[in-house]
Amino acid sequence: MKHIIKSLTFSTVCAAALFLCSCDTDVEPVDINPAGIERQNAELYQNYLTNLRAYKAGHHKIMMAWFDNGQAIPFSQAQHINAVPDSVDYVVLTKPEMLTEQMMKEIEEVRSQKGMKVVFQVSCEDIKVAYDAQKKAFGENPDNAGKAFKDFNTYLVDSLNTQMKLVDNFNYDGVIMGFNAKLTLYLTEEQKAEAMAVEAVFLGIAKDWAARHKNKELIMMGRPQYVTDKTLLEQARYIIIPTQAEKSVYGVDFLVRKALDEGVPSDKFILLANNKSADETDTKTGYWGKTLAMHGIAKFVASDHTGYTCAGMGLLNANIDYYNASFTYPNLRKVISTINPTVKE
Repeated sequence: MKHIIKSLTFSTVCAAALFLCSCDTDVEPVDINPAGIERQNAELYQNYLTNLRAYKAGHHKIMMAWFDNGQAIPFSQAQHINAVPDSVDYVVLTKPEMLTEQMMKEIEEVRSQKGMKVVFQVSCEDIKVAYDAQKKAFGENPDNAGKAFKDFNTYLVDSLNTQMKLVDNFNYDGVIMGFNAKLTLYLTEEQKAEAMAVEAVFLGIAKDWAARHKNKELIMMGRPQYVTDKTLLEQARYIIIPTQAEKSVYGVDFLVRKALDEGVPSDKFILLANNKSADETDTKTGYWGKTLAMHGIAKFVASDHTGYTCAGMGLLNANIDYYNASFTYPNLRKVISTINPTVKE
């Protein structure tokens, strides 16, 4: 199913351009196929892209979209990076090490023409899950009887170094460092020492990387209130607060307010929401009751809050939203319009 508009009449394109010129917050009134516009009016399309980049450079609520790029040879438009709605600010690739030549071309296209930034996420929790699995397999192998598996911190250093190199290898615009710091108040001294050691390794490598990559963006994700050394939070471009487990705006507000600790910047919060599941029978994932959670969080992000500011929001599994009989990415587009409503004069 293809829902990309392959050709637009000149009047429709002009209307879109006029819409863009009069509004600096909503730059996607139509779903545009660049090739079609270039054939009809290349100058008009370039004006559109100029307005789009100006919008990205200006003040607005940020939109991040997690994009599954695991399909090396795309068989649908939903698997193309350049099909993501133009107003998305950050595309977060879920398989950063699996870039094909075609993907790299599309990344350069959305970066240079549409002002998008392409990043990926490094998760301390995911690394720990991989470590536990490998340690278990190592112990179950009779050939390893009597041998000791490497400790977690050594494994963590190796994993981080491998993943962080991807930024330079594929010229990513930055990296999201996911770290759920622990509340150490109720931990034993041994548990506290272990938690502090992991934090020192993970955040220490992140800080060193940031110092050596001034031209790249460092984005933090997790529970910032429990981080011991909060200097890295000041350096971070944004702080992502995972809100997927919350079921109402009250829960989201409570979660954000918990993050408001001394040393935590209050104007960098990006609220992360779950998309609905690809399984149509799953009516719980990504839902608040019978409504999609992303829409409730979008309204929350667009609202004013005492004590903190929402810089934007993120959506996991954005690709799932591509398929729609009348319009591609309908929910993602609605979210973007909600957090950046059209200015009416």
